Amino acid sequence: EQAGLSVKHVQRMASERDPLEEGHFINRISQYPAHYLVALDEMSKDNRIYVRLWGRSPKGQRVEVYAPFVRERCYTSIAALALNVGIIAARIIEGSADRETFIEFLRDDVLPVMNLYPAPRSVLML
Repeated sequence: EQAGLSVKHVQRMASERDPLEEGHFINRISQYPAHYLVALDEMSKDNRIYVRLWGRSPKGQRVEVYAPFVRERCYTSIAALALNVGIIAARIIEGSADRETFIEFLRDDVLPVMNLYPAPRSVLML
């Protein structure tokens, strides 16, 4: 620590973020009661070997960690979440989700548990 500064891990922020657009979105979405909203989210996980992101070494020398760069199977999870209910639809697939898989998930898993507007679970946020 020098001059009140310390080493920290960098938090990555999307450069495409637009605070003005975020404000417009919040303004639009806030017109609906929270229990009307269903959020759709996607996550993927692969079997990478994780290594440390931090290390120490003498000044002028790099911190090097030798680790295998192994990537095996990848899994993708898509889920629809509703307030006070939790997960109302979910699907896990091997590999990445393509357009067809996503539309099939919407048609077969999400839409059957949605309601017509205005009602709880009637507004889908992608």
